[in-house]
Amino acid sequence: MENRTCPKCSGEMDEGTVSISEGVKYISNRQAGMLKAVTPARRARVCLNCGYMELYLDVAELKKKIQK
Repeated sequence: MENRTCPKCSGEMDEGTVSISEGVKYISNRQAGMLKAVTPARRARVCLNCGYMELYLDVAELKKKIQK
């Protein structure tokens, strides 16, 4: 990922990873069934000015789960 300016305040964005004990996970409402698979967020950017954060996950992994 390339560093970009913050969409909220135009400040400098810093790139990194996400670390919360079990990780931040995304569960799509489009997945069928009772047991929905989670997709972990692995990359992140945060604004060094206002603290706005963007999280990114592997979209190919998510698409496989949605299509099942």
